Amino acid sequence: MKTPFRHLVPFLPVFLCAAAGCRSAPGVPESHWNVDAVPQRITAHFTGYRGELDGSYREFQWRKKQDINLTLRRHFLNNNPENPLQVADPSLTAVRPPFGLLPNPVTYFHVESIVIGSFLLGWTGAFLPLPIDSLIATLSPGGLSEFGSGISDTFTGDWHGELGEPVPPSKFKVRHR
Repeated sequence: MKTPFRHLVPFLPVFLCAAAGCRSAPGVPESHWNVDAVPQRITAHFTGYRGELDGSYREFQWRKKQDINLTLRRHFLNNNPENPLQVADPSLTAVRPPFGLLPNPVTYFHVESIVIGSFLLGWTGAFLPLPIDSLIATLSPGGLSEFGSGISDTFTGDWHGELGEPVPPSKFKVRHR
């Protein structure tokens, strides 16, 4: 016996995808049954960013970069500033500098972009460092304005390094004395 709908079988995956995209809880974007929650879940899966817990993406990516710096410092320089037997490092608790390319390009192009550039070098033959976290932070709400203010602060001289005002030479301390 022939079924009357057998010609629709190839379109079954399309129908299932369309049915999965239907809203079952309208007006509740936090519900995982809602199609509006898909971009948030994709972002959380690929970057680890959870907006309700991590704050703005610029703060999240800054903390992530600081954690990478600390890990590299511990492993390659044998320096752990959290060790009570070593000198405390004030940069661990310093305020985040203005987000942007010009005040300090190392904070915009980080280890992540060098790793991605190395993969692209092996794949395409061209080294193209892509700072994906920094680009996402630039395109997040408020990112472009802070990026522009970081550039203007660089040219006006309002920005004084990562830790604020420079320390005068009279305040320098010699280690192990």
